[in-house]
Amino acid sequence: MDFKELQAEYNKKLRLVTVEKLVQGALVRATLSSREGLRFKNGRTEKPKRIIIIGFDKTNNLCYGTILVNTKQNPRSYYSDEYFAAQYCLHQEDYPDFLDYDSFVDCSSLFAIPFEILERGEYFGILNQTDKTGIFDILETTETIETSVKKRFGIRRR
Repeated sequence: MDFKELQAEYNKKLRLVTVEKLVQGALVRATLSSREGLRFKNGRTEKPKRIIIIGFDKTNNLCYGTILVNTKQNPRSYYSDEYFAAQYCLHQEDYPDFLDYDSFVDCSSLFAIPFEILERGEYFGILNQTDKTGIFDILETTETIETSVKKRFGIRRR
């Protein structure tokens, strides 16, 4: 094996999604479908999405609560103050391997993603503390997510 092959193999192992890596604030890219609650246009049925792990479903022990990272703000944010307040900007310079440009974390809704889907994705590290705090402040206070859903994934006021 030459150096480039060794480096590629090393990077592939770094990107593997394991249960140990799926902690609060983990950055993952996985292919999600309408089964996970996403809505698509133009006949699409699935799409690679950047997501942030928020918590583990302690009740059912089978999925992770995640929020989506999008190129643009959630369209609802343009006409709803609640949804506008639930958007958080991540800067590309802080996550160059994960983001191609500044992007928006949509904290207005949570998605329950089974581990089987996440393990087919790629792992990119963990949010820095400033962004994690900012995102969780929004998640804890937003009225767009029901309290029961917040409790399910361990989101609570500090």
